[in-house]
Amino acid sequence: MEQRHRDILRRNRVKLVKNVKVQHITNFLIQEDVLTDTMVEEIMAEKTSHGRVEQLLDTLVTRGPKAFMMFCKSLEELYDWLSKDLLEQDQRRGGTTRAVQCQEDVLEDKMARMNLQDSPRGKEVLTEKELNKLADKLGAEWEKLAIELDFKKSELYKFKEDNKNNVHAQIFDMLCKWKEKQGRKATVGNLIHSMHEVSIGEDVYKFLL
Repeated sequence: MEQRHRDILRRNRVKLVKNVKVQHITNFLIQEDVLTDTMVEEIMAEKTSHGRVEQLLDTLVTRGPKAFMMFCKSLEELYDWLSKDLLEQDQRRGGTTRAVQCQEDVLEDKMARMNLQDSPRGKEVLTEKELNKLADKLGAEWEKLAIELDFKKSELYKFKEDNKNNVHAQIFDMLCKWKEKQGRKATVGNLIHSMHEVSIGEDVYKFLL
């Protein structure tokens, strides 16, 4: 998510927390690949309505370039005034042209990733050697990737506890567990798609292409 959009959500946080009911918009955000089922479960686990919105907003800023626009779109049916207000603030900050370009870039990236997933290389199952090399490159971004891959926070805690003081081993353990769960779906294309969804740069996974 662009810094401009992060700032808009931060400035409107109190208003959004006060007025939005998360259950009204999560299905749309799942449909548009902004949220995963696991993310929604964690959001809904918050005890209060305000807490659920706060958790949603904290999650959105990690969800890539289209998250802000899709969030605004999710508000249109029941919270049209909020959606228009956020978009107007974006426009005042010079976001109109950039928003169109962002949508075009998202579509182009989506098409490229679809082509990769359908290509012979994209359909190849990742080897442990490739996962080991990827673990070296991921660094601190591995936790947001793990959430995208539908691991729960309790599972992340276990990866850390089982491999104390060894971040590489924590990441490699997570990736191997993902491969074990996914079986034949643990492909190059699917993993790159997930990394792109959480804004992990191509320099991290370029060696897989």
